[in-house]
Amino acid sequence: MTGVELRHAVFELVESHPNITPTAERAHAHMFRTSCGQVIGIEPERVQFQNIFVSASDVDLSRVVDIPHKLYSARDYKESRPNHNLFGADGFDDIDLICFKVTELWQAVRVIFEVAGTGGKP
Repeated sequence: MTGVELRHAVFELVESHPNITPTAERAHAHMFRTSCGQVIGIEPERVQFQNIFVSASDVDLSRVVDIPHKLYSARDYKESRPNHNLFGADGFDDIDLICFKVTELWQAVRVIFEVAGTGGKP
């Protein structure tokens, strides 16, 4: 799968998930919200990988720790803010974030499942 194909597949995965709704489309971040209120941010211009941002409190990191990721602490956003388009209306508040650097579609499936569930009925 090429980088462009990965980007399209990740966006199709998120946009077709029954528990996820798009909330904002900014120049450097597309924002989504789950039916339970969790926020997911994806940087649309990435090609070789996809950055998927989620609230650190919305995932059990032990289940996805093998996926490359970086933690962004809310207390030092002035120095480390990953992408200013992720914040504000329909985005993240000042909370701890995890950015997953997804290079394979299965990694994206696992991150989305961790935040939004399977989309199935209980």
